[in-house]
Amino acid sequence: MRPIFSILLFSFLVSSCRHQAAIAKEIYPPQVGDTRYDAQLDDSAFHLCRPGFSLQYYNTRSWFKDHKRDIEQYFHERYKAPQGRNAGKQTGWLTIRFIINCEGRTGWFRLSGIDSEYQPFHFSQEVSAQLLTLTKALQGWQPATYNNKIYDSYQYVTFKLKKGAIECILP
Repeated sequence: MRPIFSILLFSFLVSSCRHQAAIAKEIYPPQVGDTRYDAQLDDSAFHLCRPGFSLQYYNTRSWFKDHKRDIEQYFHERYKAPQGRNAGKQTGWLTIRFIINCEGRTGWFRLSGIDSEYQPFHFSQEVSAQLLTLTKALQGWQPATYNNKIYDSYQYVTFKLKKGAIECILP
C-alpha cells in the first residue's frame, strides 16, 4: 500500500508543478514590466525593430537631443497648469513610460501616477491628457545603441506636480 501512496503523491506533485508553470507562462511577460501592444491605446503604424526584445532605459544610452535641459524647456513652454479648485488636488508624480524604436520614433505610451503619500493616484484628464499629448509630440529621441547595434528601448519622463504645476521633471 505504501508504494501506491508514494506514486500517487509523486504524480500529484508533478502535475501540480506543471499546472503552476503553465499559469506563470500566461501571467508574466518575458521581462517584468514589458509593455504589450494594445490596439485601443497604441498606434498600429509604430513598430518594434526586434519584437519581444526591448532594452530598459538603464541598460543603454537612449536619450533626447541635448538631454534634460531641452526636455524641461519644452514642457515649461507648452504645459498649462489647471486653474480652479480641482487644481489643488493635482499633487504627486505622473510617469509616462514609452518605447523608443530603432528609428528614434516613440510609441506604446503608458501612464502611472502616485500622490504625495505614494499611493496610486489618477490625475485629472486636463493634466494627464495634456502631458501625454506633449510627450507624444516630443521629437528628437535617439535610439539605443550597444556594441554598434541599434535597439528598441524603454524610456520614461516623470513629472513632479504640485497643485497641477510642474515642479520638477525626471530623470
